[in-house]
Amino acid sequence: MALGGYIKLFRQFSDWEWYKDINTKCLFLHCLISANFKDAKWQGIVVKRGQFITSLAHLAFETGLSVRNVRTALEKLEKTGEIIRVSTSCQTIITVCKFDSYQCLENETDKPSTSDRQATDKPSTSDRQ
Repeated sequence: MALGGYIKLFRQFSDWEWYKDINTKCLFLHCLISANFKDAKWQGIVVKRGQFITSLAHLAFETGLSVRNVRTALEKLEKTGEIIRVSTSCQTIITVCKFDSYQCLENETDKPSTSDRQATDKPSTSDRQ
């Protein structure tokens, strides 16, 4: 299932404590792109923005990790506050904490402020002949 849109990923992501942990990084990125970008209802359950419903087996299938690796990565992400996980006997609701910092709201623009624009916005001062 392909979803449209995008997530923002800042360059300082490479300084994140789990960045060198391949399984945890892979799973967290998967959570970011799997989470709802707006509230929705699924089988009578309200799934809020930043949440998605899944299972360990489904996450393993989607990421190519083993169920054990998925479980370990989820535990790490929970421990450091990246996600909140609520499990039942047949499904898990995962909430990405601080989801809004990774996903713009539809009415927000993603244009850099004037001070953040690249030098190409400024007239050239080179002396060409």
